[in-house]
Amino acid sequence: MMDFNSFGWDEKLYILRDIAYGLGNIHEKELTHQDFHSGNILNIKRNSLSFANITDLGLCKPANEKVEKRNKNVYGVLPYVAPEVLRGKEYMQASDVYSFGIIIYEIFNGLPPYYDMAHDELLAIKICRGLRPGFNIKVPQLIENIAKKCVDADPLKRPTAEYLKKIFDKCYIDYLDKNNEFFKQINEADKFNKKQYNVTKSSINTELIYNTHPQAIYASRLLKFNNLPEPINVDNNNDYLEVEYSESTKIDFTKIDINFQDNQYS
Repeated sequence: MMDFNSFGWDEKLYILRDIAYGLGNIHEKELTHQDFHSGNILNIKRNSLSFANITDLGLCKPANEKVEKRNKNVYGVLPYVAPEVLRGKEYMQASDVYSFGIIIYEIFNGLPPYYDMAHDELLAIKICRGLRPGFNIKVPQLIENIAKKCVDADPLKRPTAEYLKKIFDKCYIDYLDKNNEFFKQINEADKFNKKQYNVTKSSINTELIYNTHPQAIYASRLLKFNNLPEPINVDNNNDYLEVEYSESTKIDFTKIDINFQDNQYS
């Protein structure tokens, strides 16, 4: 898996742009990846930039190819699998977009999704009931909105890969313009995060330290769950009080490099 924790804002936005382009190219061919997670993203370093390529296309299938109803087994990495797929529904391009949304959280958090939880049937139930990674730092509202839309419980409400290509292309370009509102929002987010987590220059290069649950599995495998609940968004169910959110955001921020870098474009 790629280590996103050492990347700055420019690299993270550029990588997301690359991933969106790669996913868009797959979808333009009327295909679905069907095993999309950060372990299938290859990082290529050229000069000062990192480029991302989507790999392991062995499970790619035509988007309109139907799976036999009697075979509801799923192959993948649980945290990245869309809830409708966990329930045995048809895999669609929107299911890849859900995986992309989880990758957005991972890139900005610098942490693998649900690293502190067992990747078992209980997690699958929680995902169907609305559990999502969330952000452990402040990010621009646009980024938060995009991630949230990508992981919507309703696949029909998720953006397309084509939209994601355009929006992350714009995000990267806007970030390079220090007079742009998006660039200013990132600077404001950095100031907030520095103050919130008391990150100093002496701790910026410290490695991220966290303990992974012994049953957190980030290798693709066969997933078979029965009678999972209908997927919901927690925001749409105010009476639902039993969702246990991951403790992923509750770590020691004195031991984390979250790339609060000095403004390299000023």
